[in-house]
Amino acid sequence: MDFPYFSGPEGFLSLPFGPFSTLQAFGALMESFERKSFTPHLMATGVGSLPHPDAGKACALIARTMPRTPFWPQLPKQSPLENMNIQISPGLPFLKVDEKRGEVHFDGTLDEAAEMERVYQAYLSGKIEDYGFPPRYAAGFEGMMQSLQGKEKSTLQFFKGQVVGPITFGLSVQDEQKKDVIHNEIVFDALLKGLILRGRWIIQRMKTVCPKVLLFLDEPGLSGYGSAFFSVDEGTITSRLNEVIEDFQSQGALVGVHCCGNTDWSVLLKTKADIINFDAWGFFGQFSLYLEAIKDFLSREGILAWGIVPTSEFTGKETVESLRRKLEDEFRELSGKGIPEKRIREKALLTSSCGMGLMSLEDAEKAMILLSQLSEQLRKEYL
Repeated sequence: MDFPYFSGPEGFLSLPFGPFSTLQAFGALMESFERKSFTPHLMATGVGSLPHPDAGKACALIARTMPRTPFWPQLPKQSPLENMNIQISPGLPFLKVDEKRGEVHFDGTLDEAAEMERVYQAYLSGKIEDYGFPPRYAAGFEGMMQSLQGKEKSTLQFFKGQVVGPITFGLSVQDEQKKDVIHNEIVFDALLKGLILRGRWIIQRMKTVCPKVLLFLDEPGLSGYGSAFFSVDEGTITSRLNEVIEDFQSQGALVGVHCCGNTDWSVLLKTKADIINFDAWGFFGQFSLYLEAIKDFLSREGILAWGIVPTSEFTGKETVESLRRKLEDEFRELSGKGIPEKRIREKALLTSSCGMGLMSLEDAEKAMILLSQLSEQLRKEYL
């Protein structure tokens, strides 16, 4: 395993992401090794949102269906403040949240120099205390944290969370010239540092209840990549995603990227993400076209998270057997193109195709149970 460093002053090692003591360098090396050796082998977890207006009931459903691989839920029906763009925004530079309307706006009245100084000082000093979720923005997060506080850590395989990804976020807010902030280099870089600080805080909180943390970047906006209306180039997508991914990895998290639509998957598969989460229910045919990129990703110990349980297309007639047939057909198709099926299963997570926040309570519960039972059945057979 390559781990570039060179000797620095006073017995320190200088690593690509800053000066570390020898002990810290060893810790970073071990975390890198643990990320690459993680083998989920068909475990299941959630994409993020649930339709519950009550955090306690949402967390109880997760505890019942995914007791060893829990995720914390976003609850947009409990409060619009839990929508992914709004949830990440309070306290970030240049932004103002209209809590009554559930909207995020660029605030051009703020002092630019002061906003920049505040976020960059926190970013460079590692001061994350001011970038935690305000409780009213994250009832699902706080509820799951409380639920896991008394749970023995050794009983958990991992704990999964999610934040809006930098590209989708940069396309969702407009500056005072009504341009997407991703095209305002100064403002967007400051916002990106704020998003990173929020992610660092989330990871460190999650680690208090489970040592292995998965944090996914939700990038639904990338489903528009390649169209005439998509204004961000591949270089910007890759560099900005990698900046966030590498920072969160340095915090000890495995980092995934989730896109619930179709996109140019070669772009995401070439990033430094540990996990790529795609809609295996609706878009496997399109995803499988990127065969060489998939092979290369898996050769780098990457993990594919198969969104096999439908959400917007859920009918209630789906069964464990029908989902299993579809999933195994997809495994066989990749296997027939030169990827060993055993490798595919070892490096597979199972999820729903997207978040469940827009489903009915009844359908969301059915879908969660199906996902849990599918994982349990497959793991019993193949393990």
